[in-house]
Amino acid sequence: MRALNLAILAALVFTLPVLAGTASAQPVSYQLKGDVPQGEKPQLRVTAVTPVSDLRVELERDDGKHFTVKHAALAKGQAVTLNIGDGAAGKMSYKGTISTQVAGDKQRWSDALSFDTLVRAPVKIGYDADHLDLDKHVLQFTMSRPAGSAEIVVMGEDGKDLGKGTATYAKEAAGTWLSISWTQPADTRLMMIKLRAITADGLVANVELIPWSVSVDHEDVTFASDSAKIETTEEAKLDASVAKIAEIVKRSERFLKMRLYVAGHTDTVGASAKNRKLSLDRARAISAYFKKHGLALPIAFAGFGEDVLKVKTADNTDERANRRVDYVLGPEGAAPPFKGPYLKAKVAWQTAR
Repeated sequence: MRALNLAILAALVFTLPVLAGTASAQPVSYQLKGDVPQGEKPQLRVTAVTPVSDLRVELERDDGKHFTVKHAALAKGQAVTLNIGDGAAGKMSYKGTISTQVAGDKQRWSDALSFDTLVRAPVKIGYDADHLDLDKHVLQFTMSRPAGSAEIVVMGEDGKDLGKGTATYAKEAAGTWLSISWTQPADTRLMMIKLRAITADGLVANVELIPWSVSVDHEDVTFASDSAKIETTEEAKLDASVAKIAEIVKRSERFLKMRLYVAGHTDTVGASAKNRKLSLDRARAISAYFKKHGLALPIAFAGFGEDVLKVKTADNTDERANRRVDYVLGPEGAAPPFKGPYLKAKVAWQTAR
């Protein structure tokens, strides 16, 4: 999936009771290690209080599968660690017995077992920009395991909570697009989304998404025909943009690191390849000016030529509205904050030095 402008932080949370058998009036004691990462199996550690032989643990799991684990003999004080189950990920419940033959006894000793285990598999959350509707306040995402529920908190540019939302699911299959909505006051700008997704078997993933971006209003620089040189008479426009960008950065930099994207465009006059290069050269020139005049944040630039027209025209049409440069702020380290025709243009973003 294409990355949304976001940073990600995921954590899995679950708590299990510990099963233990004491040594009082029984030939063995035992303790469960029931919470393990994927790739390991839960374990039952059995310690002999008195010499025993033919140790058996016979279990039925809540999915109907049966497991039997055996050990030949244990001397007094000796311990053995027995692997439980097959390592399948998720929460499992077991019922069964532990039994053994005690030296000198005719009857076989046994005791009932009942416990839960958790094999922690990473829960993967999927999302992309096309499944986030900031106007309707709806996020769609997928989970790598059957879905249980979700909670969402959204934060504004001042770092304070704007709104919350919850959703409950019906064990939808892994990979199903799930919706969750939130409330948000009018005329507020969202900076961060905190999603807490819970699988049907109790695994939890906490994810932070940063869909924040700001398109900076500005007056476009006028270049001479076929030129990427910034004339002295145009510098005041860029100085005003520098001040505006610096103000936005100052307001939001305590919450996230930002990158400025400078995207150049042309009209349809001339060859397409030439327009691509011209728009790139102009975006490069503006980016260099911003760097030289005090913008310390990372700046990326690209030339889209005539591929993303603001006003649709026929070929070889002189249209001033199409000769423009976008200034867009987005989270550093995330994908460029552009969608639709910008993605179809497939440009290579370069870094201003």
